[in-house]
Amino acid sequence: MSSLLTYLLIGGSLGALLGHFGKCSSGGCPLTANWRRGAIYGAVVAAAAFFVTGGGGASSAEMNQSTANVKHIAQDQFAAEVTQAKLPVVVDCYATWCGPCRRLAPVMDQLADQFAGKIKFVKVNVDESPKLAQQFNIEGIPMLLFFKHGRLVNSSVGLLPKEDLVLRLEALLQTNALPAAAGI
Repeated sequence: MSSLLTYLLIGGSLGALLGHFGKCSSGGCPLTANWRRGAIYGAVVAAAAFFVTGGGGASSAEMNQSTANVKHIAQDQFAAEVTQAKLPVVVDCYATWCGPCRRLAPVMDQLADQFAGKIKFVKVNVDESPKLAQQFNIEGIPMLLFFKHGRLVNSSVGLLPKEDLVLRLEALLQTNALPAAAGI
């Protein structure tokens, strides 16, 4: 909540300055005709920026930390943690600046708790692990990679609803590969 307030204060202040010092003295600029309108306009733009960038999710520093359920790994840990794992593995490929990635992080933590002991969950920051991003052709994030018996059996790009993720995880547990409709 305090970060939203910070966005609103900064946006409102900048909007007020724009309205006060702007060149719109005729009143023909409805959004910044005076400092009050500028402050409102700035606060609305700031709130939109806050939610579009995923400001309501995990912070950048929090995203790079392991949680009780999801382990943050680096490039050099990938083989030991993923391809040599006995359990199926879900790899969350993210970046700290990615809004949808921030919204996915708590969902992944909940799912990791729900599937504890059945599926292993790890996360990789693609900005810190460019070789992995290149190896798996990661062009969009968030991207989930599904591994079973050390090999990639499926992937998913974008923010999926939790219910869809549960179906994919259940399919990963039941067979050696996910349904063809899920696609790689």
